[in-house]
Amino acid sequence: MRSLVFEGNTWNAYEQLRQNDKKLHENLCKILQEMLRGNPKAGIGKPEPLKHNLSGLWSRRLSQRDRIIYKFDSDYIYIFAIGGHYEQFR
Repeated sequence: MRSLVFEGNTWNAYEQLRQNDKKLHENLCKILQEMLRGNPKAGIGKPEPLKHNLSGLWSRRLSQRDRIIYKFDSDYIYIFAIGGHYEQFR
């Protein structure tokens, strides 16, 4: 089973979400659990590989507006961003 690695300020984003939006935080937790237990390329949140300068990263929907940006290898899932649409991370 893989482990999670929160890069940069993503742990702060996780904590803010936990305090400010319980429903969105619950959805994030479901997605993270699913990715840890199974295939990070499949499942809820419509996983999709990102293109161009974000090639190698993946995105899943938390809500209509919010996303989680991540990449993974055989041991870890690296979380690079939580919230906002991925266009703001370019």
